[in-house]
Amino acid sequence: MNTKGIVTFLLVSCCSMLMLAVRVQAQVTVTGSIVDKDNRLVLPYASIFNKSTGKRTYSDKGGFYKIAANARDIIVFSFIGYKSDSITVSQVTGTETREIALVIEAKQLHGVEVNSRYTPYQADSLERREKFGYILDLPNHKLAGDNTPQGAGIVFSPFTRYSRKEKQKREFKKIYAKAEMQKYIDSRFTPLFVSRVTSLKGDSLTHFMQDNYPDYNMLRELNQEDFIYWITDKYKAWAKKK
Repeated sequence: MNTKGIVTFLLVSCCSMLMLAVRVQAQVTVTGSIVDKDNRLVLPYASIFNKSTGKRTYSDKGGFYKIAANARDIIVFSFIGYKSDSITVSQVTGTETREIALVIEAKQLHGVEVNSRYTPYQADSLERREKFGYILDLPNHKLAGDNTPQGAGIVFSPFTRYSRKEKQKREFKKIYAKAEMQKYIDSRFTPLFVSRVTSLKGDSLTHFMQDNYPDYNMLRELNQEDFIYWITDKYKAWAKKK
């Protein structure tokens, strides 16, 4: 290689290294908290997805999150039972702090009518399962202290380092399962359906439903006819007290 070729090679190498350094320095840390817009309560284990890079994480127990991004990246925030929201990263470097306030999804008033393939509840459930499958499909691993060897000479447990994330994952699965149960109840125990059975309206209907919210396991075993009888019996007892 002659002198001119060596100089050209060095210039190209320097430019490449400079461009790589700029890209590394340009990374932004997007951080903040995720809350319920109406009551300002924090939302733990919410999904934070960088749509531009494919990276994903979730908020901690206090609703705080942190994710790496670049300028103009789109970050999507999701939580069970809430409408997803997104932001576009505006900074070029450093830390960008953004509080995210998610809006709860309105409860659907439809009953259990079946469409061509799925009931509305089934369709919603499949959509939720697809959205949060990235964490629901992860197997549970041992936590620190779960059959971890103890005694002299043990310097580091392979589970201790990841216990925090493992606990968060397990907690999310519990939250998801509880939300699915509630959504199933709400898909059958709707104001429209209960009003048809009891003829209650307005505040009376609301109070009756609050006082007689059905159990998930019981409701799973009841067909629609038996469920109507159950509501009727509860209404008769409730009306006597009133």
